[in-house]
Amino acid sequence: MRKFILAFIDFFYPPFKGFISQHNFRYLATGGSTWLLGIAVYWLAFHYLFLAEDVNILFFTVRRETAALIADFMVVIPYSFLLNRYVIFTHSEVKAHIQLLRFLNLNFINILLTYVMQKFFIEYLGVYPTVSKVVVSVLIAAFSYLYQHYFTFSVKKIGVKKKDKKHL
Repeated sequence: MRKFILAFIDFFYPPFKGFISQHNFRYLATGGSTWLLGIAVYWLAFHYLFLAEDVNILFFTVRRETAALIADFMVVIPYSFLLNRYVIFTHSEVKAHIQLLRFLNLNFINILLTYVMQKFFIEYLGVYPTVSKVVVSVLIAAFSYLYQHYFTFSVKKIGVKKKDKKHL
């Protein structure tokens, strides 16, 4: 499956060869598919799944746009982790459970940022919820890439210099 996904992505790479590395292009392509999936799930949940303004989830009552955001993250987080672990950052020697914990940490941060920023865009600026979701997603994408590249799937040990690695 990995080879098929990479072959599909790499088919579109040649026009971008002079501007971006193949690794970064692959990350952008898979990230773009994750982003589109998230937008689609959010839109479907907002328009067809959660029709009341207030939605009861377990012991909590949340607004419709927050419930759609929860549905979005429930689908996108596993999809994104699998793509990143098995397609993009396969060079990492970090154990899978550590990667997963780091990835979930990033997504917890992203959920908080997304929630706060969406509330701001929707309730204070009056931006339509789906448009707000698109804008917020774009704002968080660069942070997520850097976090994943340099921390979640990093090959380097934090705080260890290259010359000291042989002693570990």
